[in-house]
Amino acid sequence: MTLVSNIYLTHCLMLSCALAAAYSALPESTGRVVRDWRPAVTALLAAMAALSLIAYPTWGELKNPGLWMFAILAALAGVARGYWLRIHVDHNWRLIRLRKARDGLIATAALAGLALIEIALAVIGPADQPTMELGLTVIASFLVGRSAAVLLRSRHEPQSDLSDHVSPPAEG
Repeated sequence: MTLVSNIYLTHCLMLSCALAAAYSALPESTGRVVRDWRPAVTALLAAMAALSLIAYPTWGELKNPGLWMFAILAALAGVARGYWLRIHVDHNWRLIRLRKARDGLIATAALAGLALIEIALAVIGPADQPTMELGLTVIASFLVGRSAAVLLRSRHEPQSDLSDHVSPPAEG
């Protein structure tokens, strides 16, 4: 058996989704103005990374109530975090700015780290080793809850004029 034989397509999907989620969370973590759909894309990519690991080798793995109990608790923590984030919204241009939102980048970096650990365990160990399902699911659920709270809050926040560029001074 070669070194690559224990790495499956689902591992590649999991890692690519985790890395894409980390890349997507980078602008919002620095306080930059982003499109209002950006946090949802980050959460969707994180959820795809977790589901790709859970669903392998069969979809029957999704019937684990203990896993989903932790996922629900993590989603509630994410909703609470999304509710208390400082947010500025430009309804005209559909832009948002999240203040002090480094937790999204930290969570997605942890997600990518767990994906790399899962791949390393698949390479060096037998197929019956425990996987990183719980960690990936908890982090993805946190991000989904946080994103849902941010999207719901953004509809009711007052208008703020957002721009990353400084406007030139008025002449006259």
